[in-house]
Amino acid sequence: MSFLKRLLLLWLLTLPTIMSVGQSSALRGRVVDSKSGQPLPGVTVTLKATNQSTTTDDTGQFSISSGSGTTFRISVSYVGYSSQELSVKPNQEITIQLMAAENMQDEVVVVAYGSQKKTSLTSSVATVNAKKLTDAPTANITNTLGGRAPGILFKQSSGEPGYDEATIRIRGIGTIGNANALIIIDGVERPLSSVDPHDIESFSILKDAASVAPYGVRGANGIVLITTKRGTASGKFSVNYDGKTGWSRPVTLPKTLSSFEWATLKNEGARNEGLSEPYDAEDLQKFKDGSDPDFYANENGVKRLLKTGRLHQHNLSVTGGNKTINFYGSVGYVDQTAMWGSVTNFKRYTIRSNVDFRISENTKAGIDYTGIFRDAKYPGAAGGPGFILFGLWRLNPTNPIFYQDGKPAGYFERNPYLDLYESGYFKEDDYSQYVTLKLEQKIPFVKGLVLRGNFSIDKTEELDKQWRTPYTFYEIRPGTPPTYISGKGNVPKPSLSERYNSYRRLNTQVMVAFNRAFKEHQVDVLGVFEPRVDNYRDFGAGRTNYELFIDELSNSGNSNAADRTNSGGSSKITQVGYVYKAGYNFASKYFFEAAGRYDGQSYFSPVAKYAFFPSFSGAWRVSEESFMKNFAAISNLKIRGSWGIVGNLADQSFQYLRLYGLGSTYLFNNIANASVYEVREPSPRITWEKAIKTDIGFELSMWGGKLNLEFDYFSEKRNDMLIASTAILPAEYGIGIGQENTGKMENRGIDFKISSFYPVSKQLSLSGAFNFTYAKNKIININESESIRANPNRTQIGKPFNQPFGYQALGLFQSQEEIEKTPYTGSLANKPKPGDVKYADINNDGKLNADDIVPIGKPNFPEIIYGFEGGIAIQNLTIDMLWQGAANVNYYLSGWAALPFNQSNGTAFRHHTDVWRPDNTGAEFPRILTNPGANAYNNFTSSFWQRSGNYLRLKTLSVGYSFPRLVKGLNNLKLYAAGQNLLTFTKTKYWDPESPNTTDYYYQERVISVGATVNF
Repeated sequence: MSFLKRLLLLWLLTLPTIMSVGQSSALRGRVVDSKSGQPLPGVTVTLKATNQSTTTDDTGQFSISSGSGTTFRISVSYVGYSSQELSVKPNQEITIQLMAAENMQDEVVVVAYGSQKKTSLTSSVATVNAKKLTDAPTANITNTLGGRAPGILFKQSSGEPGYDEATIRIRGIGTIGNANALIIIDGVERPLSSVDPHDIESFSILKDAASVAPYGVRGANGIVLITTKRGTASGKFSVNYDGKTGWSRPVTLPKTLSSFEWATLKNEGARNEGLSEPYDAEDLQKFKDGSDPDFYANENGVKRLLKTGRLHQHNLSVTGGNKTINFYGSVGYVDQTAMWGSVTNFKRYTIRSNVDFRISENTKAGIDYTGIFRDAKYPGAAGGPGFILFGLWRLNPTNPIFYQDGKPAGYFERNPYLDLYESGYFKEDDYSQYVTLKLEQKIPFVKGLVLRGNFSIDKTEELDKQWRTPYTFYEIRPGTPPTYISGKGNVPKPSLSERYNSYRRLNTQVMVAFNRAFKEHQVDVLGVFEPRVDNYRDFGAGRTNYELFIDELSNSGNSNAADRTNSGGSSKITQVGYVYKAGYNFASKYFFEAAGRYDGQSYFSPVAKYAFFPSFSGAWRVSEESFMKNFAAISNLKIRGSWGIVGNLADQSFQYLRLYGLGSTYLFNNIANASVYEVREPSPRITWEKAIKTDIGFELSMWGGKLNLEFDYFSEKRNDMLIASTAILPAEYGIGIGQENTGKMENRGIDFKISSFYPVSKQLSLSGAFNFTYAKNKIININESESIRANPNRTQIGKPFNQPFGYQALGLFQSQEEIEKTPYTGSLANKPKPGDVKYADINNDGKLNADDIVPIGKPNFPEIIYGFEGGIAIQNLTIDMLWQGAANVNYYLSGWAALPFNQSNGTAFRHHTDVWRPDNTGAEFPRILTNPGANAYNNFTSSFWQRSGNYLRLKTLSVGYSFPRLVKGLNNLKLYAAGQNLLTFTKTKYWDPESPNTTDYYYQERVISVGATVNF
């Protein structure tokens, strides 16, 4: 914590510099929409005499230092509105009404290594309203993105604090390798977790070849581009605080049975197998009345173990500046506990400082600093939350977790309560620091020519420590009084493992940019030289069988060498890129751009380490043509297209080298020597994956921005995917071989967005946006054996990535007669019975075997993601919501979710009571057995166990009320309430549609929060 204290002290010491500015007269006012009268936040107000600027707050208020004088000229500009210039007097508050612009020429979008007017873009770029990202009560920014912009496909498969990052795919999955999008923050590749949502100024998603080509080797999967807030030359100092407190519970929990219901279902299973019932009427009555809770318990593990989690989020930021120095700084804090309480506790501290200096009229400099400290604690039981939940579901309600005298019970050497609270701990202490130095020099004798240089140093240190301790549990034996047998759970003796990882990146960017207009001709040229060096080092050590409960790597534990392990390694990766971008437009109607990158990477051998990634794009603003003047309703109509090649680093490095391993020792001259053996042959010519991307789209804006539409069709062919050749390698070969660039894949689809803003009156305005993304991929080539490739039902070629295969289920057998009329049943050793699954004999050969396996259902990642954002503003009251949905996706019901009494004696859920019976022939599940998992026939991989993963969620809902200027110095106070994952509509009600196919995972969470935003 001393590290953070020093950072905070340094941050606070910079404040007097900013606070000392702006002591003279001030110009104050409020900016509103001319039609609705609603306040406009983020409007830029500039004092013409000094070029100082500021932005309006959430209530449209602004204040800017004016110095001495009686009258001043200011300019007021805002995206989507016509700019104004007017004269104002100091210390006189005014109201400025801005009119919606007839076109969107002033809107600026952040793109690779710079920014462009939206109307001049020839590429496909989507944006997310950064202000909306702070509405949702979530500690992870990825969980606020789904459904907010076209082109983003999204899936959150865990709600565990610290590990709840969603899987994000831009325009779907285009590779069988690494499909992660590249994250660029303030021009440098950094993790998304390194930015607090409150610090984000702009959020762009680069989707096509033209927009991602400048990132060359890393652009094939799309790019998320973020810029953070900076100070303004306003001459004033402002402070903003946002804080919220939330409470969380799992979105969907399967409902468990009582012990009486469980035992009754178990008896039914025994009858179906012709066995005697394990529980008689007296047993069932004791389960029902609770008269003997030690031997006939009615345990509810969910109620005993699961609690309400909590979430605290706070952010304090300051902004200021004058003509020579601008400053933005913030500190953030997140504190989150789990669904089983504070035994899991995730904390994150962030600090950011962005300072810009104007050294002269033509020279600027800046220094950005971000510090992050992650402090997380989890239970010590191995296997994480899945292991703990496995232990919970492994018990059935007849098994008490604690006996009546307080002794913990134990079954299968486990007790889920002790797994949580008595198993030790797993701790993470991670520090990250990101520093960027910036310099910009305008060349005064060449108009439009600018030189820029950025140098970044990123350093991350991670220390993980797991201390596992044994706990004592008891098994009760009948008697008067009862007796107990004790046992040890988790581990026989304490064990400790620690791992230290250190990561450092040096990144340099040298840029030359030229932008100039020659009458109706506009030229924009950019060149970048970008070298990068990554260094990674790790060290680990472990000790087992401690004699003393001292969690240190020392001789106070076990000194036996056999109980000690040590490991470590290091690596260095270098990369260099040469970027170019050249754009031209004529009369703001015809636009052309060529961009690309020449990259070199140490992943590959000297003969294959360099590659060139070009792109070309163009656009036509039809709305600027003279023949469109009669269509006054159309503010903007643009048609655009792009084509290009981009790359992807898909797998492990240095495969061009031969890999060796150390084997057993051998004696030579009575000296023990370690043997060396070849593990893998080299692949000297492997190189990047290459994606050929094509995009065609159009943009339409009508009635001054009241209705907007963006539509894109995209197609991608991924070549040279790295694939292991083991599928076609005979076992006799003896050693492994490296991957080869033989894979090919195709991905295509559409995405679009329709948005509208409608001011009903000065007191009421409505806004809405709907976006839709459809992306479908197909394997073109993959390494398969000849027999698999020749079978259209078994080959992966021509099918989606991760296509499931299995038997096609035809429902359940309804009678013995139906079974006897099904030819394949005669070839089975164990004959099915009424209520068992019926499968399709695909080739009609009277057998059920591998020849009948076919593609079933859809993969477990959605092909379609859509979202709707809606907003209502009624004077100072705002209501905003985000609905997010998915389609064309299946998940596979397995484990505890599918099988009651799993592992012979596990739990059973409420939905398991819908089993086949003669009077319930339309049941969801087969006939009940005492151990359905042992029935191999019903558990063949088949479409019977697939469920639809389609859903629609109310992802976020927030309601806020603003109190402007309650007291002097307080610009705005906003109180709000917000919720996350409030409603879910899906076909299978008892399971979350985003589940990762198993019960043993941390469930997605519903969060309710209240908070306040204050602006001084």
